[in-house]
Amino acid sequence: MTTRRRLTDQVVRQLPPPVKGNRISYDSDVPGFGLRITAAGARSWVLNYRRKADGVERRYTIGSWPSWPVTAAREEAKRLRRTVDGGGDPVGEAQAMRDAPTVADLAERFLAEHVMRRRPSTQLAYRIVLRKYVLPALGRKKVATVEFEDVERLHAIVSRQLPIQGNRVLADVCASGQMALTAG
Repeated sequence: MTTRRRLTDQVVRQLPPPVKGNRISYDSDVPGFGLRITAAGARSWVLNYRRKADGVERRYTIGSWPSWPVTAAREEAKRLRRTVDGGGDPVGEAQAMRDAPTVADLAERFLAEHVMRRRPSTQLAYRIVLRKYVLPALGRKKVATVEFEDVERLHAIVSRQLPIQGNRVLADVCASGQMALTAG
């Protein structure tokens, strides 16, 4: 069973946890905004909404209470609601970001689709550059989040050790990125 009332910090403190599972107490001010309480007593702010494209119901977790006080969570819910009303899908966007390829994923694809057609010595050079420089610096980053400054920092680090190799690393990173843009 769910309840609907204006949520305040005092109300949130007094809400008892369910015996098992979880329960959501919805706010009367913002449609779909509520506090989920688990049987263990954990409290999280959520926003339920329907995706405009197909009407599928989604639940976005804003954050936990008390890290997110009621007023901040309500404002975030209003912002998310405006995004949904404009056709956005916060859950889908978060999922897409989690599923987005990392630089390591792109490097693997680059080796398989591009480098394998090169001479053995060129293949070896690419593998060394990726293993020694690119992957330690950028491998875990999502491709979409790599900034110019990240590549510039990588170039500077490599160039201090091996000036010519720094330019080759830069060319390799740019070639990998270009492949991602064209095939992607």
